[in-house]
Amino acid sequence: MKSVEILTLVRPIGLVLYFFLASQGAFYQVGFGKALFDISPEGFIELRKAVDPRVRENLKAIYLSSLVIMVIWLALTIRSGGLFSYGSVLAAFLLLVADLVLALKASEPVNELINSGLLNTRKGYINARAEWMKYIFIRGNLVIVGFVILLLGLVL
Repeated sequence: MKSVEILTLVRPIGLVLYFFLASQGAFYQVGFGKALFDISPEGFIELRKAVDPRVRENLKAIYLSSLVIMVIWLALTIRSGGLFSYGSVLAAFLLLVADLVLALKASEPVNELINSGLLNTRKGYINARAEWMKYIFIRGNLVIVGFVILLLGLVL
């Protein structure tokens, strides 16, 4: 298979995977994130404990698949020409990596704290929610921007 043929498969797969990640960020930005501040801190902790095990494996698979596809996409577009041809893919890839680094270094420790059961005060719940929400908004913005850059790169 020629690299041009592979690229015609990689682009739509990459866009769909990146879309799933960006849609999670958009979901929190559009209103769900604000709604999480409207429920009690105890309710938030309970919700996170219920949701996290159900989405964790799916999100891991989407993130890993996205990384692999983005590396392939980047390698194929670097071969095809100058910065204009691969700049948007490179930028989106770097934003995805930044999101993952932030997830591992900041979000995951908060998730572990929430899931551990060590939080047992209202103030602890409030602080955990604030910390978790701060990072989910930042991470959401990173992947939303990455997705928009990918789309602009394809359109232009």
